[in-house]
Order: sequence, then C-alpha cells, then structure tokens
Amino acid sequence: MSAKRNHRWLGVAFARLFASALAAMCLASPGPGAGATMTVGVKHNISATLIVPDGSGPFPGVLILSTSGGVANADTAYAQRLAGEGFVCLVPAYIEAYHLVGPHGPINPGDAFTVYAQQIHDDLIQSADALRHQEKANGRIGVVGFSAGGFFAVWLALTQEIQAGVSYYGSFQGGPARIARFKGLATEQSSPVLILHGDDDRTVPVELARSVIDILSEAKSPYESQIYPGAGHTFDRGGLGPVVPSAAADAWARTLAFLTKYLKQP
Repeated sequence: MSAKRNHRWLGVAFARLFASALAAMCLASPGPGAGATMTVGVKHNISATLIVPDGSGPFPGVLILSTSGGVANADTAYAQRLAGEGFVCLVPAYIEAYHLVGPHGPINPGDAFTVYAQQIHDDLIQSADALRHQEKANGRIGVVGFSAGGFFAVWLALTQEIQAGVSYYGSFQGGPARIARFKGLATEQSSPVLILHGDDDRTVPVELARSVIDILSEAKSPYESQIYPGAGHTFDRGGLGPVVPSAAADAWARTLAFLTKYLKQP
C-alpha cells in the first residue's frame, strides 16, 4: 500500500472512529427532558431517574414516589409530564432499594411503614436535598407520592423537609399507629399537603384519608383535599382499581395548580 493510500485509509478510519465516539457521547448524555440516572439516599444506594425541563431555568423540583410495587412506567410518565410544565423531577427507586418488591409484586409491603420507615424517610430527605442542588433547580422542592409514596409525601411535608406534598390514595392503612405519627407532627408551620382519594378505595378505605384530613384540620396545618365519588385505588393508572378518567384529569389539574402555587410563586 502506498503512503498516500495509507494516509487516506487512516483518515477514513479515524473519521469513522470519531463519529462512533460522538454518537456514543450523545447517547450517554440525554438531552433536555430525557432521563439521566443518578444515585441518592443516605448510603447513595438508591437508583433514581432525573428528568429536566427544556430551558435554562431555574425550576422547582419534584420527587415522584412510587407505590409499593416500585417504580412503574406511570411514574416516569408523570415525571415527564411535570417536566413539560417546568419542574425538575427525580424518581427514586426507594422500594427496590429495600428489596420490598420482586418479579411478582410487593414483598412484605408493610415493612416500608414500620421496619424501614425512618430509614426511607431519611433517604428521601437526602434525595430532596440532591434534587435541590441540581443545576437547574430553584431550591424549592415538592413531592408527589402514589399509595406508599403518598404516605411519605405527607410525612415529609409535615416536618417541613419539603415545601409541598401531594398524596394520591396514600397508604394510611395498617393500624392507628401509622397515621398517629402524623398527629404528633402536624402544626400550623407544616408545609401544605394535597390529599387526593377515591371514596370506593378497597385497598385504603377513604375513612383513613378522612382521618388524616381531620388531623391536619385540628392542627391547623395548611392542606387541600379532594375525595372522588366512585373512584378506587390507583384511579389514575389502574392496577388495584379501574382508571377513572374524570378523577385522573381533575387530580392532575389540582396537583399542577398546587405545585405551581407553592413552588413557583414567591
């Protein structure tokens, strides 16, 4: 092979190698709105997906907390939707980190509220702090939690670890001790809470959601609530109850207005 042809061959090979490397870099670095993986928690052992809006920001942050079934497509879809509205979202796989879910569903789900409750709470505080320090975040953090996640959303709001908490059909069952925790924490200084629940919930009876609402009311804690007639558990995504489109749409609108009010406005 002549020197000229050899140089040309090397040039083509280099160009192809450079193009491949560039493509790999593009795939590894998600663009605006795409999910990037990070680790959070006290021991940094919780995998989490970060979803960032387009634009320079700064934006408020929202933790999206899954049901006891672990992170599902519905959770990341909800985070993507919120990102489209100008919120930096973090979806931590906190249930998975404690091995409370397997291939066939939840494993000893009650342990999240008893054995591991304080550890999960502390992990979520650290997760909120990690989100607070993201480049595009404005420092104000909310939580939207579903079922098990709803329980922790209320807890974090009552202790003012976040600025706003939303509970979709929160897991308030499990005996008086579970919600008695809230009674000792709710004060006038607690962060605002939004409780969304169906009155036909066969997993977490609506009476328990009303008990939490009563605790907030008696403590004069800031809260909003909406009980949906005929709606069951997971009314927005299905699974442990059918999807109720009207309730799902109303819950989304209320959540967006609530987060905007407490996280975006001074």
